[in-house]
Amino acid sequence: MKTLARLTALSALAALAACAEPVAESTPTAVTETTVKLKPVVTAEQPWGLAFLPDGGLLFTEKAGGLKFLAAGAAAASPVAGLPPALTDDQAGYLGLALAPDFAASRMVYASLSSGTPADNATLVVRGRLSEDHTKLEGIEEIFRGDARDTTYHYGSRLAFANDGTLFVTIGDGYKYKDQAQDPKTTHGKVIRINPDGSIPADNPFADGAAGNPAVWSYGHRNLQGLYYDTASGTLWETEHGPKGGDELNIITKGANYGWPKVTYGVDYDGTIISDKTEGEGFTDPQIFWVPSIAPSGLTMLTSDVYPGWKGDLFVGGMNGPSGLVLVRVDIEAGKVIGKEDLLRDANYSYRDVVQGPDGYLYVATKDFDGIFKLVPQE
Repeated sequence: MKTLARLTALSALAALAACAEPVAESTPTAVTETTVKLKPVVTAEQPWGLAFLPDGGLLFTEKAGGLKFLAAGAAAASPVAGLPPALTDDQAGYLGLALAPDFAASRMVYASLSSGTPADNATLVVRGRLSEDHTKLEGIEEIFRGDARDTTYHYGSRLAFANDGTLFVTIGDGYKYKDQAQDPKTTHGKVIRINPDGSIPADNPFADGAAGNPAVWSYGHRNLQGLYYDTASGTLWETEHGPKGGDELNIITKGANYGWPKVTYGVDYDGTIISDKTEGEGFTDPQIFWVPSIAPSGLTMLTSDVYPGWKGDLFVGGMNGPSGLVLVRVDIEAGKVIGKEDLLRDANYSYRDVVQGPDGYLYVATKDFDGIFKLVPQE
């Protein structure tokens, strides 16, 4: 991280601890002439994960409502049965969603959820076959369960398939287990990588189990709620919540340590300094950090030409904080971040997820009880 970024972040840490106005991060602002507005698609109660079917139909999870299906062009969604019961206290619930790369043939759907009781629960990943009439998931299998915890916060739970068919899953640090994010033998605060049936790929960094959990791909994370795999470049992008400040956009690589809580650009919610370091030997720096926080959730890359000048850029949902309630466009050129732009600030929504539909348009799910919207260019 460059000296300016370090000094900016350290100034922000001091300001946050003193309850003063924080200093923003130094990522350049990117501005285009493209403007967008939100077009309602369907109402939903706390939608969490979105996955479009090849025919334009939409599957989505609701935090407490389970799995829903919206047919292309329909005005209302219908329930999809089959998922196991979920714990729905606090941040727990029905969470991430992904379709198998061969969904057109297999109809396999992958979902994550909080499983158990408030005193004993974990992030669970299951899969099942979507029935032809879209009313149920059949043959549900549990393929991965994270380590147990007794908190109902920080589940992570985004899913993304790689070109080789393996599945990446984010697992949050469980809030009170933050120190275990540095221990690769646990699943708290990790990106894990498994085969579609839940078995462990032989080339995982800790596949032999000697120095870490065989499923762990990267570690040192907090609460990872954005994940996108770029099939063109093979790059895995991730966003995670910092505490008070210090949200991050990262490129995830095999066996890397992203530092939490040994290094951070944020402070604890009461102003306590968690670490006075923003970087260190052996830790991978973020591509972007946010001070103050935007609470990033949902992450995708635009691969269409629908919005002039935006193809190849990343889009990040922001859920709260003085810089939140925005959709952030991250300007990417040649695989590198060159700037960012806040969108939809005047709409006053919190954005839980963002995906690209088969029609090339971006769709967002709001955090609360508003619903799912399509981004359309504003004339």
